[in-house]
Amino acid sequence: ALCSAVVGYLPTPSSPANGLPMATQKGFHIEHVVGQGRIMRASRRYEPGDTVLREPPCLTWPHDDAEQLISSFMCASADVQAAVLDMAAPDADAGLSCIVSDHARMEAVAERAARSAERSSLAARMAEAYDGPRAADLFEHLLLIGDINAHAFGKRAGLFPIAAKANHSCSPNCGHSTRVGGEMHYFATCTIEAGDEIVISYLDQLWSTTREERRRVLLTQKLFYCTCPRCSRADSGGGGRPPLEEIEPDSRGGEWTAPQQLARAECAAAGCAEECATLGLRS
Repeated sequence: ALCSAVVGYLPTPSSPANGLPMATQKGFHIEHVVGQGRIMRASRRYEPGDTVLREPPCLTWPHDDAEQLISSFMCASADVQAAVLDMAAPDADAGLSCIVSDHARMEAVAERAARSAERSSLAARMAEAYDGPRAADLFEHLLLIGDINAHAFGKRAGLFPIAAKANHSCSPNCGHSTRVGGEMHYFATCTIEAGDEIVISYLDQLWSTTREERRRVLLTQKLFYCTCPRCSRADSGGGGRPPLEEIEPDSRGGEWTAPQQLARAECAAAGCAEECATLGLRS
């Protein structure tokens, strides 16, 4: 039996007592900035290690089974559906005009086209089992939302409507973890002042990559051209030594690099004392 019939893109939200999981948030708001879209802005000061957000996923599915994303969406409440459809879903040509190199642009176009074809094929196949003239369009749109916004935890992936509003930076001021029961946990990795934008990293390999490598991954997987402060500076060709203000003296007489500080904060926030020890980091 179908959980929902496809008659259009946007469901009608229900009452305030909706089906969205409750998120714990204090001290930030979402605002729209011309040229950036929606951003997460701190309304108070955060110290390193402070929790910024805790949010359960509104949808989850096995990370290797995108069809379950569609079926979970179709069985969700109208409020959950509306929240999912409000997530970022960039146009196919987003960010391409910023690429100077013709070769790099052609590579990005080819990689995006290949992934788009996969989404289109899966959406068309799934739409055969549903009523409604726009099922294939809706399903393809949902698969794009999943590609752009999903976070993995264990063997599953999930969508987090509030957390999804945080933009990317290659020099993030906020770390994130989904290790405990799939709940998204945002925590400050440095001092965040009231008025600062709260930014996370969308990349796994952040500190050991060049600007060109980071931009290529973000262009092909997240469909935007990174212009964060780190990428806007001249890139030395590697992860490089962080600026002096990003280095914290170690009590043993050495120095903590920015990547070590971030890893230490992530481990501590997730309660990973054993991993901290393995990495040679203080818990």
